[in-house]
Amino acid sequence: MYGIALAALGMLSTIATGLAIDAYGPISDNAGVIAEMAAIGSAALVSLALFGAFVTRASISTVDVLTPKVFIGLLVGALLPYRFSAMTMKSVGSAALKMVEEVRRQ
Repeated sequence: MYGIALAALGMLSTIATGLAIDAYGPISDNAGVIAEMAAIGSAALVSLALFGAFVTRASISTVDVLTPKVFIGLLVGALLPYRFSAMTMKSVGSAALKMVEEVRRQ
């Protein structure tokens, strides 16, 4: 759990720099998005660390977040909606591009 907390802290340490660079315009706007994604990732890790600390402190043995299989399953399960959303957005973008090409052709 200590390693998870350090990983979350490392993700959050880049936010100030990313947000400061974000003020320079659209070219560096991606830095703001990266900082936001790092904050979201660190929130997921912190929530898992807090849940693991609660389970350890309360001596709950039915849910063990500390086992690697459960931890990886939680992370993969949390990433699946983002993956499918990205695939959907990519397909909508490619369909819109094909439609624009067809309109230009006509």
